[in-house]
Amino acid sequence: MYSKYVDLASLYKKMGKHSWRILDSIFRHLWDYEFVPLQFIAHDARINEEKARNILRYLSDLRIVVNKQKEYEGSTFTFLGLSLYSLYRLVRMGKISMLGKKMGEGKESAVFNCYSEKYGECVIKFHKVGHTSFKKVKEKRSYGDLHFSVLAIRSARNEFRALKKLQGLSVPEVYAWEGNAILMQLIDARELYKVKVKNPKDVLEMILDEVKKFYRRGVIHGDLSQYNVLVSEEGLWIIDFPQSVKVGEEGWEELLKRDVANIINYFKKVYGIEKDINSTIKKIMQE
Repeated sequence: MYSKYVDLASLYKKMGKHSWRILDSIFRHLWDYEFVPLQFIAHDARINEEKARNILRYLSDLRIVVNKQKEYEGSTFTFLGLSLYSLYRLVRMGKISMLGKKMGEGKESAVFNCYSEKYGECVIKFHKVGHTSFKKVKEKRSYGDLHFSVLAIRSARNEFRALKKLQGLSVPEVYAWEGNAILMQLIDARELYKVKVKNPKDVLEMILDEVKKFYRRGVIHGDLSQYNVLVSEEGLWIIDFPQSVKVGEEGWEELLKRDVANIINYFKKVYGIEKDINSTIKKIMQE
């Protein structure tokens, strides 16, 4: 999605008012069309179709959109384009003042550091994939399948809502959500699997205690492991909630059990700590 040759900040500067209006239109119609018809884009951008077509070709050269001539002429986002547009919305809202370097990228997201006049140094996380329940379902529209961009937007929304519910616990402070992007607190810590902790029993209990607090607020992480627990001298934080589910939602008990098993098995393998999974889950679910 973001090669070393792609600079989102530089790309941002190449955009003009008509380009942003065109992306506005594509975003507005994503839920109805896999490829948004050219006539809709031109109408929304308040320009004629030939000018819209030329700008869309330019945006395609920048890898921001994909243009296709199917039963009709239409355009849609690339992941890069959706992320650029989501960044634009955050800037327009006054949430972000400056975009920094890419901090990391995985299968599900790309993370950049940034600066906000309101919040100081932050991170912006761009989602790539959809919530697990949406991966299994193809939603049909009159012009084809629901576009993957919608899944990425729903994934970001799901994580944002989960983090909002969990504010005050050992999770990042979350500031804003737009499109496939979430603006949140920068945490100076390392992933659990990269660190040899001095007090593993205490750290294990701290993680499980957070899982219990999450449960009490009605949230199951859904993908908890040593890869999304951050630790430092100041404490620990749990991150990455796009696959979270609500307590009571279909499959939540299995996901809770898997979360707990992942953590307990890691501490057993690395530190030799034995802990019964079933009794631990029972304790988490006690009122």
